[in-house]
Amino acid sequence: MNVKGVLLGGFLSGVVIFAVWMIVSVVVQVISPYDVLSLGGMRAKDDPIMLLFFLHPWVMGFAMAMVYSQVGKAFEGSVVQKGVRFGLVMWLLGGLPSAFVVFTSMNYPLAFTVSSVVSSLLHMPAAGVVIAKFMK
Repeated sequence: MNVKGVLLGGFLSGVVIFAVWMIVSVVVQVISPYDVLSLGGMRAKDDPIMLLFFLHPWVMGFAMAMVYSQVGKAFEGSVVQKGVRFGLVMWLLGGLPSAFVVFTSMNYPLAFTVSSVVSSLLHMPAAGVVIAKFMK
């Protein structure tokens, strides 16, 4: 495993995931606002554990980097092509099923699911490109 690539790619892809996630969230909130903290099952905003929620992009980035270090050679093409393909596979395996489970099992606003699907569809390929760049 390329430890330097996993660490650098994981950290920087976390930054990309966070940025895309925030941008999509703002756009969705402008179009169809909802209060995420009022949804069932959410912790109170003053709960200290809620701070860990913001680590999610880096957890995802490092996990994707570790997976790419094992399967990256299966993707052909330029760094961008490899990264986008890898990110789309990750979206199909993780992002889309997660949104489906939330949509079908929870009474959350449709905007929540749209935000989840669109955000992961954008940030996973972008993170894949960043990771592929550092895993050469």
